[in-house]
Amino acid sequence: MTFGEDSRPLDRDAPDDASALKARKACSGLKVVEERLSIVADGDMDFGAVGMFSAVSEQSPEPTPDGPLWNAIVLLQRCSPAVPPSIWQRDTIESLWSSFHDRMPGLHFMPDKQTFSTPQPILLASILYCSSSRGPPDVLEIAPQFFTVLCNAIAQLSIPSSEIGTPRESTVSQEEWAFQTVLGIVLAGLLTEGNIKETGNWIAIGYRLMLDYCPAHVDDTSREWRKLFSGIQIVDLEHSSIYLSCPVIPIEAPLPILRMSPLDQLYKLSRMMHTGLSHFTGRRLPTIWSCFQESSLSYHGSATSFTAIDGILIKDWAKQLDDWLQEFKGKMTEPDDQSSKLVLRQYVLHRLLVLSIYHPARSGNLWAHSITSNEQEELLLSARATLKLHQHDDSIWANWDLIMITWAALIVLQGLQGGVGEIDDMRNIRLHLDILKQKNEPKPSLCDKLIARLEDSLQDISTPDFTYVQPGHPTVMDPTFDYSWQLFDQVNLQQIQFPG
Repeated sequence: MTFGEDSRPLDRDAPDDASALKARKACSGLKVVEERLSIVADGDMDFGAVGMFSAVSEQSPEPTPDGPLWNAIVLLQRCSPAVPPSIWQRDTIESLWSSFHDRMPGLHFMPDKQTFSTPQPILLASILYCSSSRGPPDVLEIAPQFFTVLCNAIAQLSIPSSEIGTPRESTVSQEEWAFQTVLGIVLAGLLTEGNIKETGNWIAIGYRLMLDYCPAHVDDTSREWRKLFSGIQIVDLEHSSIYLSCPVIPIEAPLPILRMSPLDQLYKLSRMMHTGLSHFTGRRLPTIWSCFQESSLSYHGSATSFTAIDGILIKDWAKQLDDWLQEFKGKMTEPDDQSSKLVLRQYVLHRLLVLSIYHPARSGNLWAHSITSNEQEELLLSARATLKLHQHDDSIWANWDLIMITWAALIVLQGLQGGVGEIDDMRNIRLHLDILKQKNEPKPSLCDKLIARLEDSLQDISTPDFTYVQPGHPTVMDPTFDYSWQLFDQVNLQQIQFPG
């Protein structure tokens, strides 16, 4: 299997006729996994989503039925004896494998080509689950079975002497096996973050494998271990932010070969997120995900005291995020390109995350007596900006993004319920709801949970009362007004012109 431009056909049976052979060769190959956020190369930050697996077919001899792909399938069959045998039909496997590059949206952590002539079981299981979960209805039906296969395969890593826990092919080194295995875990994490809390356990296993098998030295022929570390670190931070749990992956890699430049923009964004999450974890604060597990936003939870140190840290986090945006905006050459869209999206989403930690610490209620009207306005302003992302960016698909936008919709709904709505609020909420409903995912899905939570809150609103509409924010801040209560520089949102 090839990640990138240097792809080769997959192992398949001999075709029945010339047309079948031609069709199979035309669809062979896969696109490169790129990282969830962009990698900065030579001082430039590329948040572009070019496709996770890309491929260009090449001529090669027809593979044999007992090639590396099918050897990995045999191992997956053995660890999941309870799944229906029908999912292992050769035509099904070949279809899922060859169509993966068409069904997987773009990510951003490994743009360089990575060739996998001998796919390892966990990477293969992740690909089969991804391709089936994003396929047509007839394929979607078997996605839950491949999810079971994926879970069983990852579980094998915790069983001594398991077949999947070590490389079985004589041509595969332990380093190659570990790289593919961690890559499979990263892909699995991206597909399940938020919806599956056990994703955190998978991340820990992947990190352990990286420490055990990452080579001490790399050259031009080595795998992209540093980029893989960035990928698993991002999944860890996103997972931790949803559950407000302590990140597993340290911000500073313990192995020199895995470390990023401190000037790297991705490193800066990850560092501030890691510092903030590590400080606020273990405080029993309401989490973002908890609101999707209850019928309504919890107003009765015990308020958590907010210390002076907490205030200093949260303000520093906000300032660093503002500075990060300004630094990157200075490097933008094309404000309407995909990279610019993704940078602005990250700023808006991370801004809402910071405010979502700050306000739950004040009891988690937009209308709590401990929250001032100014603080309430700042949270609503950020939530509205997040909710508008769909209008200007049609590439949004990741679990974390969808969860954060739905969370923003729930905050805006609180504003509507309290009589401080804006004219476009309901339209933007329904646009997001319609986009969630268009997602083609196996049931029960993450989108099902988000939809159910949003529709439950919508039932509490009949006809919004717009007798009071929040005033627009001036493009130039009044120098005589006291803005010291703000966590963020509001001008950043006012000046953002989302590419259309």
